[in-house]
Amino acid sequence: MQFIRGKYYQAQVTIDEPSLVTNGAFPVYHLTGVIKMPSRGVVSRVFSPAAEYTFNMQIHALEGSILNYELR
Repeated sequence: MQFIRGKYYQAQVTIDEPSLVTNGAFPVYHLTGVIKMPSRGVVSRVFSPAAEYTFNMQIHALEGSILNYELR
């Protein structure tokens, strides 16, 4: 999750459903969850709550490399 925390600074990451699936010749972790990102402006933080996005991510189980991720 360091990838997401590095890309979306100060975001709170919650993983809902981790699962291990075999796609073809290698196992892949499928992660789904929620990212809450606070507003960057001081005034915006006071008047608007953190923006909430869902994400899907696929990680190669043996190498640890990110195969795909989607933020909605």
